[in-house]
Amino acid sequence: MERSSIHLVFLSTLQCLFLSTIASRAPALYIFGDSVVDSGNNNHLREGIKANHPPYGIDFPHRVASGRFTNGYTIADFFDKWLGLPLTPPYYSTNESVRHKTIKGFNYASGSAGILPEKEGTFARSLDLKKQVKLFEESIQKYVRLHFESKDELHKYLSKSIFFVDVGSDDYLDNYLQPKRYNSSKLHRTERLAEVLTRELGLRLKELYNIGARKFIVSEISELGCSPYVIDVVKPKTRCARNLNNAISIFNRKLGVQLHSLSSTLKGSTFVTAKFTGLWEEILKHPKNYGIASIFLHPYFFIPCLYSLD
Repeated sequence: MERSSIHLVFLSTLQCLFLSTIASRAPALYIFGDSVVDSGNNNHLREGIKANHPPYGIDFPHRVASGRFTNGYTIADFFDKWLGLPLTPPYYSTNESVRHKTIKGFNYASGSAGILPEKEGTFARSLDLKKQVKLFEESIQKYVRLHFESKDELHKYLSKSIFFVDVGSDDYLDNYLQPKRYNSSKLHRTERLAEVLTRELGLRLKELYNIGARKFIVSEISELGCSPYVIDVVKPKTRCARNLNNAISIFNRKLGVQLHSLSSTLKGSTFVTAKFTGLWEEILKHPKNYGIASIFLHPYFFIPCLYSLD
């Protein structure tokens, strides 16, 4: 498989959506989310899932298992490269010396993190989105602001930086698909859960805005019902788990409404939606276009590389 193919599709989409002239002026990238973009923050947590061991990192430079939940680079890493920035360091796992020197952004993402604080249940200890925003505020006040002579200079720097948010998948995978462990699916029906999640996400984005963020890229949730993990657990009769995909499509629709509302009310803000809807289906229909030689490996179409810890 050509490892960077899908990432390049993602970046090509961003280039179309987000003017390259704006991105080229970005002095920093700040990253929030879950395992899709975690670059090692979970390494420093006493409990919780970690990716600092094989087979993770087999395609990363020097075959290092850095804590990324992938064989190589994350989507956020490719975005760093496109912006001409160094790989964004994981804030929670870096020492004081690195924090004081860093001026080109931090990564606060945490594997298994969700939008809802209650997501941090019995399965893992993670940095939920609210905690990530608090860590961002801490990093600005304790470290980043020291590089600027005035509040105006700091505000200008933050207003030109890019804030990349990719979160929500675990709220559905864990809370929604594992009702014995989490309460969300018991408390909220599908439509209501999407409303709760997008409203909570909107509150966190407002907090970032109030600290100084202006340029946001917010990812939709991809069609998780077509992922190897879900197919292996649910074992749908169709190619994908349609019920989950339908629930996610409701979230994505409400996310678009939420971001439009924020861009209309938060002066000087720019919100871009990174759309993943249909990406899985496109890959399934035309795998060779994405460097994938074969898909239909067993009766449920995929065999996960790593199984769940149930």
